[in-house]
Amino acid sequence: MHESNDTLEIHTRRTIHATTLWLHGQGASSEDLIPIFKNLTDSRALGLRYVAPNATLRRLTALGNRMGRAWYDGIAPDSDEPDPESLAETHNQLTALLDSEQHNAIPSSKIIMGGFSQGAALALYTGLQHPHPLAGIVVLSGELLNPDDLANRIHPANATTPVLMIHGTEDATISLQEAEANRDRLRAQGLPVDWHTLPLGHEISMDTIAIIDQWLLARLQEQGVAASLEDQ
Repeated sequence: MHESNDTLEIHTRRTIHATTLWLHGQGASSEDLIPIFKNLTDSRALGLRYVAPNATLRRLTALGNRMGRAWYDGIAPDSDEPDPESLAETHNQLTALLDSEQHNAIPSSKIIMGGFSQGAALALYTGLQHPHPLAGIVVLSGELLNPDDLANRIHPANATTPVLMIHGTEDATISLQEAEANRDRLRAQGLPVDWHTLPLGHEISMDTIAIIDQWLLARLQEQGVAASLEDQ
Protein backbone atom coordinates (compact mmCIF):
# COMPACT_ATOMS: atom_id res chain seq x y z
CA MET A 1 0.00 0.00 0.00
CA HIS A 2 1.27 3.45 -0.95
CA GLU A 3 -0.18 6.53 0.73
CA SER A 4 0.35 10.27 0.51
CA ASN A 5 -1.62 13.19 1.91
CA ASP A 6 -3.68 13.25 -1.26
CA THR A 7 -3.96 9.68 -2.59
CA LEU A 8 -4.18 6.13 -1.32
CA GLU A 9 -2.85 3.48 -3.70
CA ILE A 10 -3.04 -0.30 -3.24
CA HIS A 11 -1.70 -2.98 -5.60
CA THR A 12 -3.26 -6.45 -5.55
CA ARG A 13 -0.41 -8.09 -7.51
CA ARG A 14 3.21 -7.30 -8.34
CA THR A 15 2.18 -6.87 -11.99
CA ILE A 16 -0.70 -4.44 -12.54
CA HIS A 17 -3.05 -4.94 -15.51
CA ALA A 18 -5.95 -2.58 -14.70
CA THR A 19 -6.81 0.38 -12.49
CA THR A 20 -9.90 1.18 -10.45
CA LEU A 21 -10.27 4.80 -9.34
CA TRP A 22 -12.46 5.27 -6.25
CA LEU A 23 -13.98 8.43 -4.76
CA HIS A 24 -15.13 8.62 -1.15
CA GLY A 25 -18.20 10.42 0.12
CA GLN A 26 -18.46 13.93 1.57
CA GLY A 27 -16.87 14.21 5.00
CA ALA A 28 -15.03 10.91 4.60
CA SER A 29 -11.53 10.11 3.27
CA SER A 30 -9.82 7.55 1.09
CA GLU A 31 -9.17 5.34 4.11
CA ASP A 32 -12.92 4.79 4.49
CA LEU A 33 -12.78 2.81 1.23
CA ILE A 34 -10.22 0.28 2.48
CA PRO A 35 -12.91 -2.22 3.67
CA ILE A 36 -14.20 -2.35 0.08
CA PHE A 37 -10.72 -3.04 -1.30
CA LYS A 38 -10.03 -5.77 1.27
CA ASN A 39 -13.20 -7.65 0.34
CA LEU A 40 -12.96 -7.59 -3.48
CA THR A 41 -11.72 -11.15 -3.27
CA ASP A 42 -12.24 -12.43 -6.82
CA SER A 43 -11.38 -9.44 -9.00
CA ARG A 44 -8.08 -8.85 -7.18
CA ALA A 45 -6.63 -11.84 -9.08
CA LEU A 46 -6.68 -9.69 -12.23
CA GLY A 47 -3.83 -7.57 -10.91
CA LEU A 48 -5.53 -4.33 -9.96
CA ARG A 49 -4.36 -0.98 -8.72
CA TYR A 50 -6.84 0.73 -6.40
CA VAL A 51 -6.37 4.51 -6.54
CA ALA A 52 -8.34 6.58 -4.03
CA PRO A 53 -7.61 10.32 -3.91
CA ASN A 54 -8.74 12.53 -1.06
CA ALA A 55 -11.15 15.34 -1.79
CA THR A 56 -10.08 18.89 -1.02
CA LEU A 57 -10.75 20.41 2.38
CA ARG A 58 -13.00 23.36 1.55
CA ARG A 59 -15.50 25.68 3.17
CA LEU A 60 -18.92 24.15 2.70
CA THR A 61 -22.13 26.15 2.45
CA ALA A 62 -24.14 23.30 3.99
CA LEU A 63 -21.89 23.45 7.08
CA GLY A 64 -22.20 27.19 7.58
CA ASN A 65 -18.89 27.80 5.77
CA ARG A 66 -17.01 25.49 8.12
CA MET A 67 -14.25 23.34 6.65
CA GLY A 68 -15.06 19.88 5.35
CA ARG A 69 -13.66 17.36 2.89
CA ALA A 70 -15.80 17.34 -0.24
CA TRP A 71 -15.52 17.03 -4.00
CA TYR A 72 -17.66 20.14 -4.50
CA ASP A 73 -19.69 22.65 -2.54
CA GLY A 74 -23.40 23.31 -2.89
CA ILE A 75 -24.76 26.62 -4.12
CA ALA A 76 -26.97 26.94 -1.01
CA PRO A 77 -27.35 25.13 2.35
CA ASP A 78 -30.62 23.49 1.31
CA SER A 79 -29.75 22.88 -2.36
CA ASP A 80 -28.52 19.77 -4.14
CA GLU A 81 -27.16 21.88 -7.00
CA PRO A 82 -23.34 21.87 -7.10
CA ASP A 83 -21.29 25.03 -7.10
CA PRO A 84 -19.97 25.25 -10.70
CA GLU A 85 -16.50 26.50 -9.74
CA SER A 86 -15.66 23.73 -7.26
CA LEU A 87 -17.28 21.12 -9.50
CA ALA A 88 -15.16 22.20 -12.49
CA GLU A 89 -12.01 22.25 -10.37
CA THR A 90 -12.52 18.68 -9.18
CA HIS A 91 -13.62 17.45 -12.60
CA ASN A 92 -10.37 18.76 -14.12
CA GLN A 93 -8.28 17.16 -11.37
CA LEU A 94 -9.92 13.77 -11.88
CA THR A 95 -9.58 13.99 -15.66
CA ALA A 96 -5.86 14.63 -15.21
CA LEU A 97 -5.64 11.67 -12.84
CA LEU A 98 -7.31 9.40 -15.41
CA ASP A 99 -4.94 10.64 -18.10
CA SER A 100 -1.92 9.99 -15.86
CA GLU A 101 -2.62 6.25 -15.96
CA GLN A 102 -1.18 6.22 -19.47
CA HIS A 103 2.22 6.79 -17.84
CA ASN A 104 1.61 3.56 -15.91
CA ALA A 105 0.90 1.75 -19.20
CA ILE A 106 -2.78 1.31 -18.32
CA PRO A 107 -5.08 2.24 -21.24
CA SER A 108 -8.39 3.93 -20.46
CA SER A 109 -10.23 0.80 -21.61
CA LYS A 110 -8.81 -0.97 -18.53
CA ILE A 111 -9.86 1.70 -16.04
CA ILE A 112 -13.04 1.59 -13.98
CA MET A 113 -14.14 4.67 -12.06
CA GLY A 114 -16.46 4.49 -9.07
CA GLY A 115 -17.47 6.06 -5.80
CA PHE A 116 -19.92 6.36 -2.95
CA SER A 117 -22.51 9.14 -2.47
CA GLN A 118 -20.91 12.45 -3.54
CA GLY A 119 -17.96 10.44 -4.87
CA ALA A 120 -20.35 8.37 -6.97
CA ALA A 121 -21.89 11.53 -8.40
CA LEU A 122 -18.42 12.76 -9.41
CA ALA A 123 -17.42 9.39 -10.87
CA LEU A 124 -20.49 9.48 -13.10
CA TYR A 125 -20.08 13.16 -13.95
CA THR A 126 -16.39 12.89 -14.91
CA GLY A 127 -16.50 9.39 -16.35
CA LEU A 128 -19.22 10.16 -18.88
CA GLN A 129 -17.34 13.26 -20.09
CA HIS A 130 -13.95 11.58 -20.39
CA PRO A 131 -12.65 11.74 -23.99
CA HIS A 132 -11.24 8.19 -23.87
CA PRO A 133 -13.38 5.04 -23.37
CA LEU A 134 -13.49 3.65 -19.85
CA ALA A 135 -14.22 0.04 -18.91
CA GLY A 136 -17.05 1.06 -16.61
CA ILE A 137 -18.45 3.37 -13.93
CA VAL A 138 -19.66 2.28 -10.47
CA VAL A 139 -22.33 4.40 -8.73
CA LEU A 140 -22.97 3.50 -5.08
CA SER A 141 -25.82 5.48 -3.48
CA GLY A 142 -25.08 8.35 -5.85
CA GLU A 143 -27.00 11.04 -7.67
CA LEU A 144 -26.91 12.49 -11.17
CA LEU A 145 -25.48 16.00 -11.22
CA ASN A 146 -27.08 18.56 -13.56
CA PRO A 147 -29.45 15.98 -15.11
CA ASP A 148 -31.05 18.45 -17.52
CA ASP A 149 -27.71 18.84 -19.30
CA LEU A 150 -26.89 15.12 -19.40
CA ALA A 151 -27.23 14.61 -23.16
CA ASN A 152 -24.83 17.45 -23.91
CA ARG A 153 -22.19 16.24 -21.45
CA ILE A 154 -21.78 12.63 -22.54
CA HIS A 155 -18.65 12.24 -24.66
CA PRO A 156 -19.03 9.88 -27.65
CA ALA A 157 -16.12 7.83 -26.27
CA ASN A 158 -18.24 6.89 -23.22
CA ALA A 159 -21.72 6.98 -24.76
CA THR A 160 -22.15 3.22 -24.24
CA THR A 161 -19.91 2.67 -21.20
CA PRO A 162 -21.45 0.16 -18.77
CA VAL A 163 -22.67 1.63 -15.49
CA LEU A 164 -23.24 -0.31 -12.27
CA MET A 165 -25.75 1.35 -9.93
CA ILE A 166 -26.44 0.00 -6.44
CA HIS A 167 -28.89 1.79 -4.16
CA GLY A 168 -30.47 1.16 -0.78
CA THR A 169 -34.24 0.89 -0.64
CA GLU A 170 -34.21 2.74 2.70
CA ASP A 171 -31.79 5.49 1.66
CA ALA A 172 -32.93 8.72 3.35
CA THR A 173 -30.19 10.87 1.81
CA ILE A 174 -30.87 10.10 -1.86
CA SER A 175 -34.27 8.47 -2.21
CA LEU A 176 -34.82 5.29 -4.17
CA GLN A 177 -37.30 7.18 -6.38
CA GLU A 178 -34.63 9.75 -7.30
CA ALA A 179 -32.12 7.01 -8.01
CA GLU A 180 -34.60 5.17 -10.22
CA ALA A 181 -35.30 8.37 -12.15
CA ASN A 182 -31.56 8.88 -12.66
CA ARG A 183 -31.21 5.29 -13.85
CA ASP A 184 -33.96 5.88 -16.38
CA ARG A 185 -32.30 9.08 -17.60
CA LEU A 186 -29.05 7.22 -18.21
CA ARG A 187 -30.79 4.39 -20.01
CA ALA A 188 -32.70 6.88 -22.16
CA GLN A 189 -29.33 8.14 -23.41
CA GLY A 190 -28.36 4.60 -24.44
CA LEU A 191 -26.13 3.79 -21.48
CA PRO A 192 -26.28 0.17 -20.31
CA VAL A 193 -27.10 0.36 -16.60
CA ASP A 194 -26.80 -2.72 -14.39
CA TRP A 195 -29.23 -1.81 -11.57
CA HIS A 196 -29.35 -3.37 -8.09
CA THR A 197 -31.28 -2.48 -4.94
CA LEU A 198 -30.49 -3.76 -1.47
CA PRO A 199 -32.37 -3.38 1.85
CA LEU A 200 -29.99 -0.66 3.07
CA GLY A 201 -29.88 3.00 4.00
CA HIS A 202 -27.17 5.35 2.72
CA GLU A 203 -24.42 2.80 3.22
CA ILE A 204 -22.34 -0.05 1.80
CA SER A 205 -22.69 -3.67 2.91
CA MET A 206 -20.89 -6.92 2.21
CA ASP A 207 -23.64 -7.71 -0.31
CA THR A 208 -22.82 -4.43 -2.07
CA ILE A 209 -19.15 -5.38 -2.26
CA ALA A 210 -19.95 -8.86 -3.57
CA ILE A 211 -21.92 -7.34 -6.47
CA ILE A 212 -19.09 -4.92 -7.23
CA ASP A 213 -16.52 -7.72 -7.13
CA GLN A 214 -18.26 -9.85 -9.74
CA TRP A 215 -19.03 -6.83 -11.93
CA LEU A 216 -15.39 -5.70 -11.91
CA LEU A 217 -14.27 -9.21 -12.74
CA ALA A 218 -16.69 -9.54 -15.68
CA ARG A 219 -16.06 -6.05 -17.07
CA LEU A 220 -12.27 -6.29 -17.01
CA GLN A 221 -12.24 -9.81 -18.40
CA GLU A 222 -14.30 -8.47 -21.30
CA GLN A 223 -11.48 -5.97 -21.84
CA GLY A 224 -8.93 -8.78 -22.05
CA VAL A 225 -7.61 -8.64 -18.48
CA ALA A 226 -6.85 -12.22 -17.44
CA ALA A 227 -6.51 -13.51 -13.89
CA SER A 228 -2.99 -14.50 -12.92
CA LEU A 229 -1.88 -16.39 -9.83
CA GLU A 230 1.81 -16.46 -10.63
CA ASP A 231 2.68 -13.08 -9.14
CA GLN A 232 0.55 -12.92 -6.02
